[in-house]
Amino acid sequence: MRILAISAAVLAVALAMSDVAAAQGRPAGAGAAPRAPVGHRQPGAKDMPPEGGTAPVEQTKEDRALERALKGICRGC
Repeated sequence: MRILAISAAVLAVALAMSDVAAAQGRPAGAGAAPRAPVGHRQPGAKDMPPEGGTAPVEQTKEDRALERALKGICRGC
């Protein structure tokens, strides 16, 4: 009797999962990746900075003073 109850429970779970899987559908095209939502896109080569990276940022007096103050806080990191 116990085996019959366990088998019925497993069968019910398997049937429920097959319904969920069927409801999800498939993306357009065989094996195609889903499209990004509107407003989201993958960056392309034209979005990358030119060779050599970005120009160095000039530090202000306040930035240099803050660096000096913070340098002594964390020794040996």
